[in-house]
Amino acid sequence: MNFKSVNTLYQFLTFLLIISMLIYSCSGEELNKINSKTQSKSHRTNIKTKKFEKSDTFQYYDSLRDLIAISSLTKDVFIDLKYATDDNFMHQVLYDHKIQTVFLQIDVATRLVKCQEFLSKMDSNLHLLLFDGLRPLSVQQKMWDALDTISVNERTKFVSNPKNGSIHNYGAAVDITICDSKRRLLDMGAGYDDIRLIAYPKHESEFLEKGELTIRQINNRKLLRKVMLSQGFKNITTEWWHFNACSREEAKKRYRLIQ
Repeated sequence: MNFKSVNTLYQFLTFLLIISMLIYSCSGEELNKINSKTQSKSHRTNIKTKKFEKSDTFQYYDSLRDLIAISSLTKDVFIDLKYATDDNFMHQVLYDHKIQTVFLQIDVATRLVKCQEFLSKMDSNLHLLLFDGLRPLSVQQKMWDALDTISVNERTKFVSNPKNGSIHNYGAAVDITICDSKRRLLDMGAGYDDIRLIAYPKHESEFLEKGELTIRQINNRKLLRKVMLSQGFKNITTEWWHFNACSREEAKKRYRLIQ
């Protein structure tokens, strides 16, 4: 091979090397761009997921924005949220994961804390124990429908008609009792959600005369009423455990109905 041929071959190989380097350089840039876009997309996806989760949580708390968990104010008021379990008259869980504690209107919860303070001054070993507070209207409807074998007039003595709304639906009513520091309930002569007449405060004297209620059981009920009345809570005539912070009309004016 002569010098001219060698020189021509060298130039050709040099040209190929330059072309290869340019191609590799461009490919590397494109690859970096693709990786960058992929990483950016992945990051945006994560952000969207976080925003969705945050938004979902916000919507939940926003729906309860006027309410507060009583447990955030005091540990002295105990909780046994019956409708978050199957230990209730319907024998099924009625509250989802959003309501696993007792929520109340802030001013109602504050009054309840003062009720506990009132009770503690009388006996430091005694505690209020909540069975229920806020009850969404949707759950109220389920309860109402479950008792459809009972006449409307009788049913309203136990469960408020969803068409009118319950004060529970505004977070302004409580189902409550008294227990000791070991969570042993005071004997009220009838259990929670007992629909028998013996659970009616208005029939206590009658059942005392019959010997079906004792003085001690009635005194326990009176103690509960005294404690709750100290902050303006009113008992109803058909359930020893149910107390309203205000009337239904006032609740409608002051608070939002929780669906």
